[in-house]
Amino acid sequence: MLIDGYTLFGSWPGLPYDHPVEHLLAGMKQHQVDRACTLSSQGIFFDAAVGNATTYATCQADARLIPIGVVDPRLNGPQQVNYCQQHGFRMLAMFPDAQNWSMDSICTAQLLQVIADSKLPVMIEAYHDGDASQIWRAMGDMDIPLILLDANPNTLSETITLIQARPKTYLATRLLCGGDTIELLVDRIGADKLVFTSRFPISCFSAAFLTAKFAAISDTDRAAILGENISRLLGIT
Repeated sequence: MLIDGYTLFGSWPGLPYDHPVEHLLAGMKQHQVDRACTLSSQGIFFDAAVGNATTYATCQADARLIPIGVVDPRLNGPQQVNYCQQHGFRMLAMFPDAQNWSMDSICTAQLLQVIADSKLPVMIEAYHDGDASQIWRAMGDMDIPLILLDANPNTLSETITLIQARPKTYLATRLLCGGDTIELLVDRIGADKLVFTSRFPISCFSAAFLTAKFAAISDTDRAAILGENISRLLGIT
C-alpha cells in the first residue's frame, strides 16, 4: 500500500497557481497512491478553524483522504485540538515557520499539553538548523508521537540525534533527496522511523517518491517507508 503522509490542497504564498482537491485526487490516480493524509492550506495561511472545517468536509467526500488538523498556538489552539478529536482526524500539524511563531512560548507549551492529552500524533516543521532542538525542548517528556516535517540533508545530524534520543519520533522524507540519504537513515535510525511525504500537488510528487522507490534498501524497508509506518502510526487500513 502506498500512503502519502503529507499532501495539501489550496494555494501557497509565492506560487502562482491554486491547487484544488481535484488536482490531488487526479495525482493520486496517476501515481497509484492508495491513501493520502491531507489538509487545506487555509488552515495554515488563513484560519485554522476554517481550514480544518474545509479539510473535514473534503475528506468526508472521499474515503481515500485522511484529514490532518492544523493547530495554531496563537489562536484557539486547544479548541482546534478538540474539534479534530471530535471529528475523527488522525493527526495534527503545527507550522511555526510558515506561520512565524516560536516553539519556545507559553502558548505553545500549553497547546502541546492539550495535544498530549488527545493522544493524537503531531507533525511539526523542522526545516532550519535548531528547529529540531527547539521541538525537543518544548516537548520534554510528553508522550506524543512526533513526525519531523521538512527536515533535510542540511539538518540530518540534529534530526538523527533527536530521533535516537526520543521514542515515538519519525522523520518525513519529502526533502531527503540527497544521494544515499535514505540509505544512511535506514542504517542510522531504521526504516521504521521514516514516513513517505510529498506535499503534492504544491510540490512535485515524483521528486519525493522516486528517491524512496529506488533507494538501495530492502523491499521490506521500502514497504515500511512507503505506507506501513504511517498506517500503523495512524491506525488506518
